[in-house]
Amino acid sequence: MNQTQGVVVSVRILTKARKRLSCNQKIPKFIINTNVSKDKVPYCLIEELTHQLTKALGKTAQYLVLQISTDQLLSFHGSKDPCTMCFLYSIGNIGDQENKDYSKLLCDLLNKHPKNTCRQIYISYFDTSAATVGWNHTTFA
Repeated sequence: MNQTQGVVVSVRILTKARKRLSCNQKIPKFIINTNVSKDKVPYCLIEELTHQLTKALGKTAQYLVLQISTDQLLSFHGSKDPCTMCFLYSIGNIGDQENKDYSKLLCDLLNKHPKNTCRQIYISYFDTSAATVGWNHTTFA
């Protein structure tokens, strides 16, 4: 292999690594399970969550997945009061201080709509590795 071929191979490897890195920074997933009925959850909540989560996580909306499952058989301490259990998955950007910031942001957003006021919100955070997230017949690793 001559010097020019070595440079081309190096550029290809770096380009692939940059593509993977940029993908790794874009794959958040937010899942909401609630016992609140569907008619009390406005569609604009999805738009607000998309905007605020991508901003807070520093990621693009291109890969953001939101799932809201309403009318769930869900209870905290045996009560029938409105409650919500959430899961935020991300490749990176999950940590002690970040999670506190996300908790405030997400609880504020979930309680923003008067019909959807939920005092009991439980959020679990998962820092997912690129190798455990599949996309278009491969993973992000």
